[in-house]
Amino acid sequence: MDMEPSNDQEVEEIDETYPDYADSETEDEAEESISNIKATIGSAIAMIIKSLWKLGAFLSDLLQDYVREVPESDSEDETDPQNFFYDYLLNDLNLPHSLEGNVTRDLFAKIVEHIPRWNSHFEVYSVAKKICNRCKMNLEYPFAHSYGLNIVADSLRVLKAAFMDFTFETILKVIRIHSKMLCNKEGCGKQNYVDSVILKLPSVFTIALEWENNETGEEIFETASILETEIDITAMYKYEGDSTFTKYRLASMVCLCGDRYNCVAYERNRWVRYLSSETEVIGDWDDVLSMFRNLNIRPEILFYENAMQRDHMFIAQGSEESEEEE
Repeated sequence: MDMEPSNDQEVEEIDETYPDYADSETEDEAEESISNIKATIGSAIAMIIKSLWKLGAFLSDLLQDYVREVPESDSEDETDPQNFFYDYLLNDLNLPHSLEGNVTRDLFAKIVEHIPRWNSHFEVYSVAKKICNRCKMNLEYPFAHSYGLNIVADSLRVLKAAFMDFTFETILKVIRIHSKMLCNKEGCGKQNYVDSVILKLPSVFTIALEWENNETGEEIFETASILETEIDITAMYKYEGDSTFTKYRLASMVCLCGDRYNCVAYERNRWVRYLSSETEVIGDWDDVLSMFRNLNIRPEILFYENAMQRDHMFIAQGSEESEEEE
């Protein structure tokens, strides 16, 4: 699948979308800078789409909603729904003007917010609860909305170095509860660590990594080595729902390699790397970590899918493959 934007496609929008560049650079320099930014953002959108395509929740439900909601495309290649989807988002999204922060996290949020019916598969609604340590009043704060966790990559390394026996789940919990909230009882004002409670499990739990430093390949390897391919959401949140299926498995990742994005996904019992129009078999998880180190590839957003849903998807895929062999 080749969904990278062409230069001709982007030039028409340069002056209108990026007016500030014309004031600070020569016309040629501004055009080159903007073209590079647009190409990187286009690459990110393409690999987010590829990562979503590896999620059972997306293929079984979201894709059907998309076909019903999206108007007819002007794309010349309407036979490939991923290209169709890419063209639609590239034309309709309010794209960022720079590459600051976690581009994939911000673009992903824009994508799911652009089609609200999809939100429920990724949304995490949590409420902070606590019995105040001072006045013993039961505290409950308003619901907070997110699409998972945003983590500074360096904090993973710092906590792992300080607490060698901490698992990835424990580190995530420590990071999540690091902030305190004030008791809202008049005259108290005690700051308390709070429990984040969720009532409904998302179909997909996302973890976005913010790479604030110019990490070396070895530092990327150290950070990625802390990640785990299976997590239990109850290790990070207090769950008060009735489902017993609280485990999630890493299905796909959007990763930055140089100034272009890749998708790394788990399929057919091995990890695969998708570039613009190429596919490369990586191998097992250790091979993925080695690739991160050797090629300085930074995972920026991780998609964990509910394990029960993912198992059903693999069972369905196995049935289809058996039918094809017959």
